[in-house]
Amino acid sequence: MDFLKPVFESGRIDFAGQGHASRLTTVLVAGAGVVSLAIGFVMQRLELCFYAFAVGVVMTYAVVLPPWPFFRKQPVAWLERKTPDAPLADAGPRRTLVEDVSDDSSD
Repeated sequence: MDFLKPVFESGRIDFAGQGHASRLTTVLVAGAGVVSLAIGFVMQRLELCFYAFAVGVVMTYAVVLPPWPFFRKQPVAWLERKTPDAPLADAGPRRTLVEDVSDDSSD
């Protein structure tokens, strides 16, 4: 099982990999639904339909949930962090959308 260790160590997939995983999940679950419906119809047993769909969903998540390397082919190139030129205290008073009315004395 040491050959799977590098696959699970990273744990992160990129944004394109997330889209790929989402499309793959949709296709595989829909395919499992069609196959399970066909099995249930041919065998005329509703419980076989449910069991076949459950097996299809478990197999789908076994394919989609681990961070496989093909989900990490396009890593994000982050920009370097910029240091602020002026401290935040010199930015002036902080403006809000709602006025502070807690100090009103309406006697």
